[in-house]
Amino acid sequence: MVKNTKIGVLETINRVYYNGLTTTSGGNISCMDNEGTIYITPSGVDKGTLKEEDIMTVKSDGKIEGKHTPSMELPFHSNIYKCREDIRAVVHAHAPSVVAYATARKIPDSSVCPCYYKILGEVADSVYDLPGSLSLGDIVKAKFDQGYNSVMMHNHGATVGAKDLEIAYRKYETLDNLCSTLINASILGGVKKCDNHSDYSMKIDSQNCKFTKEESEMAKQMVDFIKRSFYQKLMSTTLGTLCVRMDNGDILFNPDSVGRHNIQASDIAKYSNGKFYNTCDTNADYLKIALQIFDKIKEAKVCFICMPNATMGFSVSHKYFDAKLIPESYIMLKNAVQLECGVTAQDIAANMGVTKPLAIVNNECVITIGKNLTKAFDRMEVTDYSARSIIAACNIAQITPINDEQSAEIDRTFNGW
Repeated sequence: MVKNTKIGVLETINRVYYNGLTTTSGGNISCMDNEGTIYITPSGVDKGTLKEEDIMTVKSDGKIEGKHTPSMELPFHSNIYKCREDIRAVVHAHAPSVVAYATARKIPDSSVCPCYYKILGEVADSVYDLPGSLSLGDIVKAKFDQGYNSVMMHNHGATVGAKDLEIAYRKYETLDNLCSTLINASILGGVKKCDNHSDYSMKIDSQNCKFTKEESEMAKQMVDFIKRSFYQKLMSTTLGTLCVRMDNGDILFNPDSVGRHNIQASDIAKYSNGKFYNTCDTNADYLKIALQIFDKIKEAKVCFICMPNATMGFSVSHKYFDAKLIPESYIMLKNAVQLECGVTAQDIAANMGVTKPLAIVNNECVITIGKNLTKAFDRMEVTDYSARSIIAACNIAQITPINDEQSAEIDRTFNGW
């Protein structure tokens, strides 16, 4: 967990910059401690070279400490802290997809998927003013004063606020994912909403237990794939669940609250005979899907549930993802299943299987299964890479899938499971 300190600001700006959410000169991060001191990134200093001593300190009486000038956007950072006692961290950045919405002067609708809305709430609009100006600070403050935590800024970018730097970063990352998903959906034919969502979550009342040697080894393997998923942009810090069924029927999974970028084997939780172990979470958002899949599909040892931006474009546009468009996709995925929003976990499991190892649930999530970690991960990776290719192809020409004879030849030659 990133704390509201000077080093916390440095760690957060590094995450923002090195995850492609801002440029060398763009964006600014701040936090406020319990004494009212603000720590904020400097103005005009390369974001790729910052050190702890570069982070500026602004005391509650306005005294500035440090070897640089505070970010020119200090006015709206300090204004937010003045109007919202619950906000103690602010992230302002220029991710391309977010700037696309800001430049179009459109509000990204977080209600298209529960996973986005849960983190962001409703996103607010604002109006343009000169960067760094006091009037811009007043404009942004007004939106936070109305209770919003995520504010678009015309022709500029967006600003999010939270109680600490970790949550603020996760909000901005989610805003970027939301905007990217909506852009992809628009290319595929348009954004479609759904108000009939199912609840796939399970309440957790956890106990402690010691993992067996086999469970500990599997937890290490899961962590490797979860981190790979993060860097391959299949998972985000906040979104994505990997579940493994052990030979004795126990299920290992990653808790929702643990960041996917730095998860450790000791963070992996267990579900066994109706009880949860080794997690401080009170809820598991998508575990109900995995339980149904493992119950109905005996060949499935791994269930991977996440929200990669390209494939979620299909989910949000309700555009059918045809695995036969690309031979590699068809070899790995066979007959992709696309299900309506609101289907139950039982319905999802009933529609999947050895020849249907991929399901896209409209306005919800993407699910792959496999006989081992590599297969389930590879299917998710192939799905999203194929989705990216299809979206790009939409800008070139009409897409022609492989025909039935060609797909039958693949069936005779390859066993994708």
